[in-house]
Amino acid sequence: MVRAMTYALLCLMLLAPGVARAQETSGWLREPLPAASIHLAEPDADEIVVVINDNALGGNHAGLFAGNLLIDPAGSYMGMRERDKAWPGPSLADYAHYQTTDGPKVRFYRFRPDTQTFKTIASRMRDAGPTPPLFCAVTVQNLLAGLAPFPGIESVGFTTPSALGRRLDTLVRQGGTGECQRLDGTPC
Repeated sequence: MVRAMTYALLCLMLLAPGVARAQETSGWLREPLPAASIHLAEPDADEIVVVINDNALGGNHAGLFAGNLLIDPAGSYMGMRERDKAWPGPSLADYAHYQTTDGPKVRFYRFRPDTQTFKTIASRMRDAGPTPPLFCAVTVQNLLAGLAPFPGIESVGFTTPSALGRRLDTLVRQGGTGECQRLDGTPC
């Protein structure tokens, strides 16, 4: 765990100067990104949806829906959206739209586990404590770890959204236990 924290801190220190100077780069976030075409069905009551925002090296973020229950570990979605008094609450389409502020590389991994697995994941989500920055993918992966239909997904001390996405890609390709969708609902 100490090694993972040291690695994460080192990565943050290496990235910080580039991020701090990014606004000096011509065109940096001055023009809005084109609106993404989002055509995603909301999660069914017994469906797990892993959201991977892969718009940066290593990925930007990972989140998880169990039915309509959302965990956005170390994320800003809930805090930002709750500022809007008319906001009806989290939805997959709204969460997807929020993730596109970084760009269009967002993938949705959809699974239908058995009833007990679904309940276990939902319970883990409710019991999850706060997540430190840079550990969103760790939290999501550890919520799924050791459960069917997620063979090979093990508890980790550190991972990235991109690495978690690659593990899920392998599951979807090999086992056919789930599916991957893009923002427009087409297969990945």
